Amino acid sequence: MNGLAWGRGSLIVDGGVVSVLLLLGIAVAAVVAIESFSVLNIIGFGPLSGIVAGVGSIREIAPLAGGIAFAAQAGCRMTAEIGAMRISEEIDAVEAMALRPIPFVIGTRLIGGLLCVIPGYVVTLVTTLFVMGVVIRVFHNQPGGTYSHYVVEFITPRDLLYSVIKVTVYCIAVTLIHCYYGYFATGGPVGVGRASGRAVRASLVMILVLDFTLTVALWGLRPVFVFKG
Repeated sequence: MNGLAWGRGSLIVDGGVVSVLLLLGIAVAAVVAIESFSVLNIIGFGPLSGIVAGVGSIREIAPLAGGIAFAAQAGCRMTAEIGAMRISEEIDAVEAMALRPIPFVIGTRLIGGLLCVIPGYVVTLVTTLFVMGVVIRVFHNQPGGTYSHYVVEFITPRDLLYSVIKVTVYCIAVTLIHCYYGYFATGGPVGVGRASGRAVRASLVMILVLDFTLTVALWGLRPVFVFKG
């Protein structure tokens, strides 16, 4: 659990889910803030960059970043670990002890992944909004009150709940895909490496498919934006 959340080595090379989420959230937030302000400022609407943070980041950008970070770090590690267990016959040993390997090997990783991703994602959301505000205020010399006004105006509790639901679904899908490829890995260490690559590709495609499906299912084809004043 601790290794899944924080890693077992260097923060970047072998960081856990939480550390990778935070680092990716900071980088993505800075890029989104720079690009959104630059584009909106062309037509004189630069101060409205808070709308991008309140709508785009919460609904799309942050969940996608969270899912991709989980797939690239924790998911790939799961495939390698389970694949190594398969080729070294550890899973067969679990079966020989009259234990069901799927709940023992996959179920524990699914629960651990959810326990790490959900609180880590909430912290990353707060960090993302803070970093975007710093970039817009410090580097673009915009008043912080204007940014905060539009962020608060367009963020709703329902959007925050839906955002957490999206990243939770991504986590479940990524865990199942990576565990599947690791569980049925063959061909020795080379086969485990190939399984990890296939799992990453499959999970990234699944994240994008789920993103479109969940966005339509949760917000509809014509989402409503409420101006609260």
